[in-house]
Amino acid sequence: MKLAVVIASRDRPGQLAGALEAVHRSLRDDDELVVVDSASRTGATAELAARTGARVVRCEAPGTCRARNAGTGATSAPVIAFTDDDCRPGPGWLEAISAAFEADPDLGFLTGPVHPEPEPGRPGGLHLSVISGAEARTFDPRTDPTSVGHGANMAWRRTALEAIGGFDETLGPGAPLRAAEDLDAFGRALAARIPGRFEPAAEVGHRQWRDRGGQLRTYYGYGIGSGALAVKRWRGGARSPAGELRKIFGDGVRRVGRELAAGYELGAAAETVKLAGSLRGFARAARLPLVDGHFRSPDHAGAVPR
Repeated sequence: MKLAVVIASRDRPGQLAGALEAVHRSLRDDDELVVVDSASRTGATAELAARTGARVVRCEAPGTCRARNAGTGATSAPVIAFTDDDCRPGPGWLEAISAAFEADPDLGFLTGPVHPEPEPGRPGGLHLSVISGAEARTFDPRTDPTSVGHGANMAWRRTALEAIGGFDETLGPGAPLRAAEDLDAFGRALAARIPGRFEPAAEVGHRQWRDRGGQLRTYYGYGIGSGALAVKRWRGGARSPAGELRKIFGDGVRRVGRELAAGYELGAAAETVKLAGSLRGFARAARLPLVDGHFRSPDHAGAVPR
């Protein structure tokens, strides 16, 4: 089965070079490779991608979801695989994805493991964007979207992605609601009864390149996104606004307490930052209209660079 690979990147040519090298080890002759230059401030991203034979698509405004939607539109393959510029797919990544979609014509989306790859000279302790699992499993409408996987390693049948209207461009890195774009897409697909699967053979490594401040800022962004998803649940009738806020606060306090009880002060600090972000994200998203499952924002002027 022919696949397309889409990678969004903004001003990180050093990271992108490693991602492209890894993807080329997995790419087959008929597969497509698209790099979306997500409003980079120099030409280095586009120049590097073009040298490696990738098709380059330019977005004039930042945002990972905006870039992923643009990259999808620039491809023709029936299945699109997504990874990030700081990730390193394994050599059998695309073969495993292709085999899963060929084996199940009803499969709408797929996720796989994301392993931490330590960066020399960077602090450990907070591994970001890590998904483990050695057993294949399927997802259904009862599945909690937070247990499904991560956008750094996901693949979608084009028809399934079109059925949910693509990615919500107000969510994720570079957009006002800075994370949870992947969980949102998984949740909307499951609600639409689109089958999903976790495939342990489709492995990706994630470089742990951020310093401690960057790690905590990322946790704050995770919170922003999770607060936005709480607004979507409220608007969908799952709970009242007060009920969602109580859940955000209660769950956050419990996570902080568990980390403190375990003597993990860094983990407690990260969960505290995430809780603050969740409350901020809820307040920010509550001001946005929701149309067909997507937030609508007048512009991305408040976007945060990746």
